[in-house]
Amino acid sequence: HENCDNNEIFNMFTQEERYTELLEPVPKPQQVPQNDNNVISEVTDVEQEGETVEQHSANFEETCALYDSLYQNLAVEVEKVNSVNRKLKETNAYLTTELARKEKVEV
Repeated sequence: HENCDNNEIFNMFTQEERYTELLEPVPKPQQVPQNDNNVISEVTDVEQEGETVEQHSANFEETCALYDSLYQNLAVEVEKVNSVNRKLKETNAYLTTELARKEKVEV
C-alpha cells in the first residue's frame, strides 16, 4: 500500500515537471500612456501562433493609409447624411407652416 502511495507521489511530481516544461514564461505587461487623441501607434512585434513575428513598416504604413482613407470616406458620408437631414428639417418646417396656413384659410 505504501509503495502505491509513493508511486502516485512520484507520478504526480514527474507529471508536474513535464507540465511546467511546456509552460512559457508570461511576459510582463507593457504600460501604454492613454490620451484622448486619435493616435495609431506603430507596433513592430506581434504574436502569431505563439511566436513573435516582426511586423514590416510597409504593412504598418499601408494599414495607416487604409484607416485614413476609411476615416475620410466616413467623414464624407456623415456630411452627406447631415446635409440631407438639414434639408429635411427645412422641408418639414415649410410644410408645417403651409399646413397651418391652409387650415386657417379653411376655417
